[in-house]
Amino acid sequence: MALYRQQSSEAGSLTDRVHRRLRKEIITGKIPGGTRLVESTLAAEMNVSRTPVREALHNLALEGLLYAIPRAGYIVEEMTDRDIKDLFETRLDIEKIAARRALDRINSSELEGLASNLIRMDQVLQSGLLQNLADLDQEFHDIIYKATRSKTLYRICQNLSDYTLKYRIALSMPPELAKSMRDHHGNIYQAFNTKDAQRLETAVNDHLQEAQDHIISLMDQLRQEAF
Repeated sequence: MALYRQQSSEAGSLTDRVHRRLRKEIITGKIPGGTRLVESTLAAEMNVSRTPVREALHNLALEGLLYAIPRAGYIVEEMTDRDIKDLFETRLDIEKIAARRALDRINSSELEGLASNLIRMDQVLQSGLLQNLADLDQEFHDIIYKATRSKTLYRICQNLSDYTLKYRIALSMPPELAKSMRDHHGNIYQAFNTKDAQRLETAVNDHLQEAQDHIISLMDQLRQEAF
């Protein structure tokens, strides 16, 4: 049993390494959009068995970085700057609608949830474990989505948020941007707390605009380093 657990752990670790390498090369454009990825070819190139490659490709497809072609492998999704801008422009429009809807419907419990989220975000910033911020960021926005009291709007917002997350997972977040994100969240919370519609729209706009600019800038930087 102990040997099985060790082998399972080693396989998982190898899958993670393969997954991280492929994801970085896709994100940076070293493996460009439209490229066909074949399990056996990648296994030979990386000098690993096909199992970790198969699992890594499956996980990358779940993240939306690849799409499967039956009996032909996987194709890398296009990830251009224009795609990112389109994603954030669409998300910004939808988030403004969600924020306006939530402003009139958010309750005291949800406001307390936003406040609690900000406190925990401060604790993460103080600890330096910035990888935990992604979950808190999602939680913060999820509270707002639910406050719209619209199942349709909630699903649309969640889908756009999940799609955005694939970029944030693959790219590191410097401390100064993490602090800025927390400040944006603080502004959004204060706007909800004071029922200030204009401040809320401005805060949401500033938050998503900075996130877009950061991702495009960092992708450019990683592309230069990769080549």
